[in-house]
Amino acid sequence: MELRIRPVRLSDAEAIYKICMQDQVMPHIISLPSDRLEQLEERYRTLPKNVHEFVAELNGNVVGHAGVVQLSARRSHVGTFYIAVDSNYHSKGIGTALITKIIDLADNWLMLERVELGVLVTNSRAQALYERHGFVVEGKKTGAIKSAGRFVDEVVMSRLRPHGLLSR
Repeated sequence: MELRIRPVRLSDAEAIYKICMQDQVMPHIISLPSDRLEQLEERYRTLPKNVHEFVAELNGNVVGHAGVVQLSARRSHVGTFYIAVDSNYHSKGIGTALITKIIDLADNWLMLERVELGVLVTNSRAQALYERHGFVVEGKKTGAIKSAGRFVDEVVMSRLRPHGLLSR
């Protein structure tokens, strides 16, 4: 089994779309069941310079993707993180490999002082994964996300760059 983390390509759009549409993935990400593949393809055609995405490729198949968006102006030291892994590959190290790649990019190339994310309170496995990578809970937004017919709380987490200007 050969796992490779590489920058996203336009040709990855269909595989990423299929991951995001999986029943075990959709409730935990900020996508809608009505999203269309064409929307994602257009996004990748015009990806802004401040959006950095990678895919996890296992034996030639895309099994996950993650990204960080570097904010601008007075928040240019901050990035927002997101990830989705094919449900057939949960708990197999794919998320860890993607997060490790994003953290390296954030810390050593973009020099981001802060990386933040939101995770649904119902997704305790993801929250534990983020905590293993240095993210800490900062708070909770009550009813912040619509998911499967109800409002769900969102846990706000962040990670500060070790030995950076903002280190705790």
